[in-house]
This record gives sequence, structure tokens and C-alpha cells, in this order.
Amino acid sequence: MTAIEQLAVDILDEREWQLVNRLVQISDDDTYDAGSLIKEILPVYCERVGDKDHILFPSNIYRPLYYIHSWSSCVNFRESTRAYMMVISGHLEGCLLYLTSSPPSKYGVPSQPFGRLIGPLKSSGILSERLADQLWRFNSAVNVPAKHFGAYVPTQRLDERTFSPLETVCAFVMARRLSVELFKILNANGVVLPHGWPDFRDEWLSWSRKIDQNPE
Repeated sequence: MTAIEQLAVDILDEREWQLVNRLVQISDDDTYDAGSLIKEILPVYCERVGDKDHILFPSNIYRPLYYIHSWSSCVNFRESTRAYMMVISGHLEGCLLYLTSSPPSKYGVPSQPFGRLIGPLKSSGILSERLADQLWRFNSAVNVPAKHFGAYVPTQRLDERTFSPLETVCAFVMARRLSVELFKILNANGVVLPHGWPDFRDEWLSWSRKIDQNPE
């Protein structure tokens, strides 16, 4: 069992594991419209202004959700797993950045890495010990290997995928759980979030929309 899979065992409940299993099945089968399910799970991340879509503010939080949806809609999911992991991690990093005493400005670029954000937020009492520990483990198991190939055991070849579909889907469902908690903390600390995560729906567990089907 990999570090990612072990972390998922420690964090996820039974229904979330059922979602993992369904997402693995449809993400690894190009006949299914996995992106349509991911869009249902994600918070709304953009709004239509005129004839263009605009990413919601704070963009450090919402822009990675756009890329999560985009990568989920790609064929050959196995070949996109590293990029998927990076944007999943980027979303959590964005949440953490807005809990610091110096959050990014509207047009600012984040300058602090994921792992270094957790300690001060734990020390200040913003993050609980449990949540901080889970985020540290997520950083170690997902974020660092996604950014640095040499940190991951199976391969150091740049032309080979780094993560399995199971690991990637586990990371997404774990990120959902962690982000739901972070959204609550952000709201409690005065950060205005226009849209939050939808409640878990059992219909996700039997999602079977095919690529050539029209949305219901």
C-alpha cells in the first residue's frame, strides 16, 4: 500500500471510499464522462460575464478547481495524473494562504510553499492538531512527489506517469474532505467565499454518464 492509499484509509469514511471506487472506474475508462461527475462534486468556480467565464475570487482557491475539472475531462487519464495532483495540491495551498496574516492580494502570486504554511497556522490555533497532521501528511504523500520526481519511489523517468489512477482519485476525495474543513475555517475567519462544496450525494456513487450522452 502506498503512502497516499494509507492516508486515504486513515482519513476517508465508507461512502467516500465508495466514491473513490466509482471515480477510479469511470476515470480510467474513456467512454465515461468523468468530468461531468467531478463538476458536480466541485464548488462552482467561475461565473459568466457577458460571453466569457471568469474565475471567482479568491482565484488562488478557485482557479485550481477549474484545472481539476479540466484534467478530469481528459482522455488517457493515466497520463495526466501528475498534473492532476499538482492542481489538487494547489487548491489546498490556496486555502492555507488565505488563512495567513498576509493573504495574497487580488492579483498577487503565492510565495509560500504548502508545507511551510501549516506549522504557523497550527501554532496560532487556526488549524487543529488533527487537521494540521492530515495536511502535513497530504503534503508529504501528494504535493512533494508531484513537484519533485525524485521524491517518488516507483520511477524517476520524466516520460513515465508518476501516480496510479487509484492514488490520484484518493488524493481528490481526500482534498475534498480537507477543503470542506478549510472552507469552514476560512468563513469563520472572515474570508468571503462565493461558493462552497456541495453536500455529498449518493447519486455520485452510481454515476454512469457516457461521453456521447446529453446532460440530464
